[in-house]
Amino acid sequence: MSFETLKEQVDALTDAERRRLMAHLVSVEQSKNAEHGRRMAEKINCQDPSRWLTLEEVENRLHLNDGPA
Repeated sequence: MSFETLKEQVDALTDAERRRLMAHLVSVEQSKNAEHGRRMAEKINCQDPSRWLTLEEVENRLHLNDGPA
């Protein structure tokens, strides 16, 4: 599949499908790039409970619950 075809396919995705794809791409990058994984871990490893979010809060902020997946 060409990159242009891939871009066209991404353009045709719903908002929810595009967000799931973005999450998948971040996951792929993290698994293939140790430095990226380290940087993400540093951001996630927040020790201040006042800044923590529940899974539901994250899903709402990222609009992951609006529409079919």
